Amino acid sequence: MSLSKQQRSQFADEGFLALPTLLTSAAIEEVRALLDPVFARFAELPASVARDLADGQASSPFARSAEVERPTLIEHRLRATEAFATCQALAQSITGRATRYAFDHAIYKAPYNDSATPWHQDHAYTGHHRLLHTVHFWIPLQPATIENGCMHFIPRSHVGGLVQHCLAANGHVRAAAVSTDVQAVACPLPLGGVTIHSPLTLHYTGPNRTDAVRRAWILHFGPWGRLAKLHPSILYDRIAARWHGGKRTA
Repeated sequence: MSLSKQQRSQFADEGFLALPTLLTSAAIEEVRALLDPVFARFAELPASVARDLADGQASSPFARSAEVERPTLIEHRLRATEAFATCQALAQSITGRATRYAFDHAIYKAPYNDSATPWHQDHAYTGHHRLLHTVHFWIPLQPATIENGCMHFIPRSHVGGLVQHCLAANGHVRAAAVSTDVQAVACPLPLGGVTIHSPLTLHYTGPNRTDAVRRAWILHFGPWGRLAKLHPSILYDRIAARWHGGKRTA
């Protein structure tokens, strides 16, 4: 699995790419068959992994925008799916290095839901400045439309580095100031379509204004995988911060 020369150039220049036919319908159904039961018991999951992005309340059976962090740790068979393998192989092709699982989460937006996922850069969640060249996949589990909350990106926003973010009430982050009226690009997708983006690309998903749940699974892969916090430069920065923070001043 690899990108064409034109796709590689577009991804490098724009910071994102929409792939309308990456996965088969059977691959999507395989993921849905595993994720739907996880969300069916959303109210029973611990607040550390389950929250309502709409209002920050965890473990609500009536969540408008239900999120489960690292569902692969709850339903291990997700890591054996065709979708997981295809995305990991594509990430390896893009980075030119062996890639490992770094993170995943899933979001199920309820019907007639006025809750959008705010503009942000995924790198704002890491807590460090070192960019570890992860590749992020957004996999809708049904056709993604503007009406049900498809992905929107700001082209070339990844070249300017990390922008200022503020903490939202639900524990997530949002970009402090984004001008998107003209720049934003919506990426509707048919079933089996996927978007990929850089951790520095500003992105957003709108409200779900349809009568069906909008399901999406998000996967991150990178050379360091879940061991990113052990990267030498990140360890050095943390040690230096603690050292200077603990030093007495006259």
